[in-house]
Amino acid sequence: MKPAPFAYVRPGDLDGALAELAGGDAKVLAGGQSLVPVLAMRLGRPATLVDITAVDGLDRIGIEDGALRVGAAVRQRAVEHADLARAVPLLGLALPFVGHRELRSRGTVCGSLAHADPAAELPAVAACLGAVLEIAGPRGRRTVGAEEFFAGAMTTAVAADEVLVGAAFPVAHTGEGHGFGEIARRHGDFALAGAVTQVRRGEDGAVLEARLTAFGVSDRPVTRDVTELVRATDGAERPLREAMAEIAAEVVDTAGDTHGSTGYRRRLLTVLAARELSRAHRAAQPPESPSPESQHPESQHPEPRHGGGGLRRAGDHGPRRARGRVGAAELCDVTMRANGSDVTVRVSPRMHLADALREYLGLTGTHLGCEHGVCGMCTVLVDGAAARACLLFAVQCEGADIITVEGLGSPDEQHPLQQAFSAHHALQCGFCTPGMLMSSYDLLAGDVSDGSVIPEELPERMSGVLCRCTGYRGILAAVADVAAAYPGGVPAPMNCVSRTLVGRGGGPGQGATGPEGPGHEAPVEAGEPAGEVAIPAGSPSATVEVTSALTAPVDAVWAVLDDVERMVACLPGAELTESLGGDRYRGTAGVALGPVKLSFAGLAQIIERAPADRRLRMIGQGSDAGGSATQADIRLRAEPGWGGGTVLRADADLYLSGRVAQFGRALAGDVSRRLFEQFATAVDAAAAGREAPARRRPSPLRLAIGALLDAVRRRSSRLWRRLVRR
Repeated sequence: MKPAPFAYVRPGDLDGALAELAGGDAKVLAGGQSLVPVLAMRLGRPATLVDITAVDGLDRIGIEDGALRVGAAVRQRAVEHADLARAVPLLGLALPFVGHRELRSRGTVCGSLAHADPAAELPAVAACLGAVLEIAGPRGRRTVGAEEFFAGAMTTAVAADEVLVGAAFPVAHTGEGHGFGEIARRHGDFALAGAVTQVRRGEDGAVLEARLTAFGVSDRPVTRDVTELVRATDGAERPLREAMAEIAAEVVDTAGDTHGSTGYRRRLLTVLAARELSRAHRAAQPPESPSPESQHPESQHPEPRHGGGGLRRAGDHGPRRARGRVGAAELCDVTMRANGSDVTVRVSPRMHLADALREYLGLTGTHLGCEHGVCGMCTVLVDGAAARACLLFAVQCEGADIITVEGLGSPDEQHPLQQAFSAHHALQCGFCTPGMLMSSYDLLAGDVSDGSVIPEELPERMSGVLCRCTGYRGILAAVADVAAAYPGGVPAPMNCVSRTLVGRGGGPGQGATGPEGPGHEAPVEAGEPAGEVAIPAGSPSATVEVTSALTAPVDAVWAVLDDVERMVACLPGAELTESLGGDRYRGTAGVALGPVKLSFAGLAQIIERAPADRRLRMIGQGSDAGGSATQADIRLRAEPGWGGGTVLRADADLYLSGRVAQFGRALAGDVSRRLFEQFATAVDAAAAGREAPARRRPSPLRLAIGALLDAVRRRSSRLWRRLVRR
């Protein structure tokens, strides 16, 4: 689970960052909590990471022109605890559900918006409130409304040479109420379904506006104006639930997966939407106090609360110095403080902090498990806040203050948490113990530094670290005991003193294991596919059914489908490289989706061709250099359509294995459906004699524009159906 080699640069100004993005295959790095897992699983292989945390002004949060403005480097946990954020109550309701505490310490608000995961909470909040996103690029700055910003699964209006520099969330006004709810397998997981609501009432109690945004149920947040519905039901939950079923049937269009069918998600949304609309309606009472906007100063650096022996507060990551470009095969010196000792390690850009601590400083108490941010075994304190060491590159930690479990206490002088873990038998195999100790210290020193721990809430608050032995009872009892024993705040780490740290190689701070360093890796090309194409067996990972109405006549459409070269030219990102005879072909296909960038080499074979029925069936298989593999069984059929046009039906069974299978059925189905819709548009153009699309990988901007047009068409269709029913 190591990323492919990449170059790293940390510009000091926005112009420098944009210059790096314009230079080629580069990705923006701010918090990295979504990007780094993608890199670790080799689902993305950018040439350069552009760290924007040193860009002046991006770490500010303030209220201006009736909106809370959050810079691109402001971290989620900082906003969660900032006084200014109270001006936008929905942020306060949603942020505790965003991942885990350890992820919010490093993840940024704008990073979550730019990643645009369909099941993420913050994009839904932005859509419900009508937030405005500011984008900077070589053509200057521009602003985009949230509804136009989110164009599809992990697809936004930000072009490859642009960067999201800030988001403006409208502050709440008198008479507004809000609701937020989601259902997930466990706290911190992505939602199976979620609802964000906003209700505004006048002084007489009449509903002036009501909005509902659903997430986790489509390829982007879906917002509906439900003002009339809330008025008609007077905000009562039971009648709202009865009315929500129809809206849920329209909104939920994602494919089912192993965690929930489409019907199950519709039921979840029906219940959640009714509950949260009713909650927002009850909360929308004109307050007697001044509006939130008048209670806060104009702007500030976020300063959330955090205690514990003078450690920096969560989210207060201090100044970051700019760093020049470090090549993918180069080593660079990184100076930091580890358990009270100033150290310098020589590392490659792709080495994460956990490896640097273990290999070069001998701090092997930081354990490695999943290496993509799920298990929490590698949790350490970075500038006073718990963070996943596997989701931080060592080059990001220049000047940082790192504390590992070795710094918490010593065998002769254990920290109270260590003593409590021993007393409650809160360790079995011991593999999760370092992560549990550092996470519980962060909880007691930060979020509940006043000692106000509610035992019933501890399972959620400690859910960021997994215990492989399921010994949670002893762990939770130990944490509760320490919280009760130290109501004024848990003692600071007790073993942070200057000492010489020796790595496994035998020398202090050693970073190179060869002439090109431990981060060197030769370029890997996509492997040659197998010579035979087989019909996939078993249950598919995703099933896609797309029906498209084309303007071109049916015979012209079939002529395109029957000509393999013309048909492949219509497939987004596909290229035919060789004809092997017997209707067998070799080719490549690329998919670019946010930070995910896959390039497959494979074979395809047409196994059924019926000109009389204008029907075609083909099977294909391919693999990429990162260990992902796909198989597909695709059926295409052209039928006469209305007005001399054509109805093109595309059905496909998709089989995913390797790292690409991490997508899950729902996201894989949504992305595949979008690609087939683009394929149909290209076939229509080619059949009508217009220029066929270029054989190139679709850019995120083209995907975004296509997705926006799709949304307009879907909404027009829904409006037409409503008018017909009336």
